[in-house]
Amino acid sequence: MADDTAMDVDPQQDIFSSVTFAAIPAADLPPERIDQLRRVLEDHGATYRPLNPETLRIDSITNYTHIIATTSDFPDYLLALDHFVHVVKPQWIDDSLRRGKPVNPRAHSPDPCLFMSDVIVTCAADIPEGDAEAIIGGVLAMGGQYSGAVNKITTHLVALALDDDKCALVRAKNLKCKIVLPHWFDDCLKLGKKIVEAPYQLPNPPILSRDPNVPIAHYPSEAIKDATTPNPQALPSRNILLSRDLNVGARIRSTIEELVRAGGGAIVTHVDQADTYVCPYRDGDDYISASQAGKDVGNLSWLYYLITHDLWTSPMRRLLHYPVPRTGVPGFEKYKISISNYVGEARVYLENLTKACGAEFTKTFKQENTHLVTAHSQSEKCHAAQEWGIHLVNHMWLEESYAKCKEQSLTNPRYTHFPARTNLGEVVGQTQIDRDAVERYFFKPAIAGKAKKNAHDPKERQMEKPDTLTDRDTVSARLAQNNVGEELPAERTPSAKTVKRSRSGGTNIGTPGRVGDEKENETPSTGRGAKSKALSKLHDLAPDIAQYEKEVKRRGGVIYGAKRSREDEEDEDEEGGFTEKGSKRKIKKAKAQDSETGHFLMLSGDNRWVEKTKKETDDRNKLRALGIHVTQDPEVVTILCAPKIVRTKKFVAALSNAPVVVSTEFLDFCLKKKEVPRPEKFLLNDKEGERRQGIKLTESIARAEQNRRQLLKGWQIFVTEKVNGGFETFKDIITANGGSCLLWKGRATVVPKRRQARLDAEGDTAMESEPVSDDGLEVNRANDEGDTLYLISSTDADDVKLWPKFRDMARKAEMRPRIVKPDWILSVAMAQMISFDDRWELDDDDAANAKGTKR
Repeated sequence: MADDTAMDVDPQQDIFSSVTFAAIPAADLPPERIDQLRRVLEDHGATYRPLNPETLRIDSITNYTHIIATTSDFPDYLLALDHFVHVVKPQWIDDSLRRGKPVNPRAHSPDPCLFMSDVIVTCAADIPEGDAEAIIGGVLAMGGQYSGAVNKITTHLVALALDDDKCALVRAKNLKCKIVLPHWFDDCLKLGKKIVEAPYQLPNPPILSRDPNVPIAHYPSEAIKDATTPNPQALPSRNILLSRDLNVGARIRSTIEELVRAGGGAIVTHVDQADTYVCPYRDGDDYISASQAGKDVGNLSWLYYLITHDLWTSPMRRLLHYPVPRTGVPGFEKYKISISNYVGEARVYLENLTKACGAEFTKTFKQENTHLVTAHSQSEKCHAAQEWGIHLVNHMWLEESYAKCKEQSLTNPRYTHFPARTNLGEVVGQTQIDRDAVERYFFKPAIAGKAKKNAHDPKERQMEKPDTLTDRDTVSARLAQNNVGEELPAERTPSAKTVKRSRSGGTNIGTPGRVGDEKENETPSTGRGAKSKALSKLHDLAPDIAQYEKEVKRRGGVIYGAKRSREDEEDEDEEGGFTEKGSKRKIKKAKAQDSETGHFLMLSGDNRWVEKTKKETDDRNKLRALGIHVTQDPEVVTILCAPKIVRTKKFVAALSNAPVVVSTEFLDFCLKKKEVPRPEKFLLNDKEGERRQGIKLTESIARAEQNRRQLLKGWQIFVTEKVNGGFETFKDIITANGGSCLLWKGRATVVPKRRQARLDAEGDTAMESEPVSDDGLEVNRANDEGDTLYLISSTDADDVKLWPKFRDMARKAEMRPRIVKPDWILSVAMAQMISFDDRWELDDDDAANAKGTKR
């Protein structure tokens, strides 16, 4: 089709007249294909500049406008991006000829981040308009293209069923277009990878199968071929400097050197003479020098890969082709990681990556493991991990932690997302080393060359010096200037908002050299004087440090630290008297203070926003403008808003943070009056709700302040799967109160001994492991029996079958088993006090009665 299209375009148009290009040979771009593309481009006005025949690299990148390549894995790719040279796939030529002008090169980039670059999508009529726009927008953002109609170049048709006209056209003409469910795009965007379409293809997509026993197909990943270990298993080589700590014997080292020479290279003995450096670890003078100079740095596995495939690839393209950190990724040394549902090369690769991160890999999955890395969540090991409270993650958490040289947060949903009928082994190995992270953690950016060049040039050396000035130096210098000499008049004193740290005392630091004119290139002073000034500045910051320590101890942390400090200043000014302008400034600050007040509001039991997305968005924006942030996180909530006392997950969990509980009239007032009243004026008053729940709300809040979210600290509470409300609901409530919640499916688990109850001198219950100072918390936990293990369960037959195993486990742990209704934990969390009543306990009679009732 590309050749036919080319014939339709007038060669005299010269649509590529502004293009100067080169082509990068690859397995899927052989020399014959390059010659064909060259003729087409030159026939339409382009200029061809070949690669250097000796190095097969680009000599002067600035002489090019475009590079034709099927991959970003070639030596000059990053250099091209730095100089804004377009790197495009061959398809860019065909599309430009078809349109009669050069098309946007971004849609044809081989950049692996644009993983949809080979997708041309269209949507069927049964896809809702909003969903269709979202799919199209996502595809375009990830490098793909959109077609309004089905044609020969369309690659994907999104549909819910096959009765659409577009689907009929694809099937009638037997087009090479895949008809997929919109779920495929959702999962691709969530993962940031393009996954196999087979589970999503119509008709009969496996993803809609309700049979959990249907095996999940495995598709091998090409990204890790011959790159599953940092330790070599073959012996080819290339022109390099070999590190002295390669951990190979003299005979093997000699063989490697011979292979290098046989390939036309040379072995050098100093890093300055080398263009490639091979070493096992990311440390040492030679590693730093080579990295700073921008030379290729890889390990032996990478070296062997080059010779075996006779094809250049960047050592940062594959994670285990780059030297490993000697001590692993910080934080991983305390982890025990097991792998499940990855097979073949993917499994070997992840095993070695786990060890390279510094974690302990275990072939057998046990309860002592901290993480289970799995390709999907439909296996017995995954269910066991959920029961045991072990982190369940996909391989991208492991890869990106290693690539970024820093442990990634498990709160990122990408690391815990498992598409229903997809084995994530198919996208293993697509993550590349983060060059910026490696620079940041293992060597400084390349400034060594500048330093050497300027060492003999006093002018250059003087010009480079200001680059070492940091923002902190500049601010400190200006603060020092403001604190010198006569005290500034009130109207000229910089406020805390304008200049940070200006509220510290007026200690005289001494006369700084020419800082007053605030020139950018001023050279800072050095020597003993600078040290003295630095010590003075540190002393000057002492009040701020003390204030910070004071704010840390306040509930809510240092959120209001700056405001409170300003209030303290104003109080001091009131004691000493105010100037006329000073009092005006106080009034202005007071107004600003009102608008800066921050509240985190949680709304529960109110239906004003149900199925009213636009109203919810508008109301949230209005509240945000008033300094009120609507949150779903019980750990940060400061105002709990509800029409009455309700037993919802949000309401019960939020009580642990001791918020101000207000009625929905508070929210109505804020939205109507566009101002924030004192929450205490709208306190929730629900006597009937208090009687029904057996609590007094004000007392519960007071106890929550004493407990500080630690009421259930040290508790391990088990919950069955069929319990009313769901496991996740009770997990959130228990976690909000400092406890640990585990799903009980009958598997034996380690039960840590909770603190044992004892009697003090007066005969009251006390806890051995708690600090004596937490008197309020001790009172609220006075009824904790210490040796009791709780299971929250329903009377469903499946849950009842698990009771005997729970009792056995508790007795083996020398604890007393207690199986209870969900009402028990709800009552404890709402009262913010440990208590128990026989009406909450479940026994075999309750199970029998429930069974008889169902019959």
